[in-house]
Amino acid sequence: LLYDSCSDTLRSVVKLNEGVWKILQNNDWDVNYGSDGADGTLQQNGADIPVTLGYYEIIVDINNLSYSIEKTDVYGVVGSGYNDWGGAGPDFAFTPDYCNEGVYYAYNVTLLDGEIKFILNNDWGVNYGDTGLDGILDQDGDNIPSVAGVYDIMLDFSNSSVPTYTLTAK
Repeated sequence: LLYDSCSDTLRSVVKLNEGVWKILQNNDWDVNYGSDGADGTLQQNGADIPVTLGYYEIIVDINNLSYSIEKTDVYGVVGSGYNDWGGAGPDFAFTPDYCNEGVYYAYNVTLLDGEIKFILNNDWGVNYGDTGLDGILDQDGDNIPSVAGVYDIMLDFSNSSVPTYTLTAK
C-alpha cells in the first residue's frame, strides 16, 4: 500500500486471486487488520476478508479503521520493447495518480529496442498505440517504437477525447 497525501489514506491497485486477504503493518503479522463482518470496518487481528479473482483498488483509512475494495482496471506496458508481447512475463503495471483522476504512471520501466503498446487488464480487448507518433493515444493504434533505456511513462486520460502519453528517459 502506498500513502496518498491527497486523501490521507493508504492505496494500492492489485490483482488478487480467489481467496482472502488482510492488511499487515511492515509485512509483519504482529500488527494485522481484518474485518470481522467484511463490511468496510477494520479490526486489529480481525477476520480474513474474502475476495474473488480480479483487479482491485484497495483504500485503507487507518485513522478511521475503514477500508474499501472495488474492482478496477489496470493499464500495462507490453511489447517487443518490454516483455516480448507478454511471452516473457507480465505487463508493467501503471499506478493511478490519486490526486489527478485519469492520470497513470509507470516509473523506472526498462525498455528494449523494439515496440510497445498499452493494454488494459493484460487483455488485448482494449489497447492503445500511437498512429502518427504525435503523443496522442489511439485505441488499436500503431505500435510505439522504443529505444533501450529506463523510462518514466505517463498515460493521461483526463481528457477522454484526446488521451496522451509521455515517455521520459531517466
